[in-house]
Amino acid sequence: MSQQANENIVELPNDIFLKGVRDLIEEGHTATLRVRGNSMRPFLEDRRDSIVLTAVTHIEVGDAVLAEITPGKYVFHRIIAIDGENVTLKGDGNVNGTEHCTKADVKANALAVIRKGKEYSTTGKRWLRYSKLWMRLDPVRRWLLAIHRRLPRGWR
Repeated sequence: MSQQANENIVELPNDIFLKGVRDLIEEGHTATLRVRGNSMRPFLEDRRDSIVLTAVTHIEVGDAVLAEITPGKYVFHRIIAIDGENVTLKGDGNVNGTEHCTKADVKANALAVIRKGKEYSTTGKRWLRYSKLWMRLDPVRRWLLAIHRRLPRGWR
């Protein structure tokens, strides 16, 4: 029997679900969420990988964060710039466009990612090395992501 068959899966609209997650994080809890969408490819795959979120204590360029970009609309993206109180975000799998919010709109930091069942700390050497390299490859992401999409699922 597959793992998914053993789980009780409940799907809620993001604005309702993530507000509840945000409230728990603000109370001092961590939250582990399964990734939905492709904006953080190639690091995180839709419905396969998970993120462990914790309260925001400090943010800096390169951090992967949960942010509320408009009321009720949340994204899990990487910070690519901070200018005073303004934050610019971009998903690793996004080749065009950015999102913007304020520092106060950053609701959670990624404490760890769970990729293919293995947990990686976002402060660990491997995650930091890959993150920095990926951010520098922004000019050629379009082609790298095109190759990545064509890989057999087991290779991702």
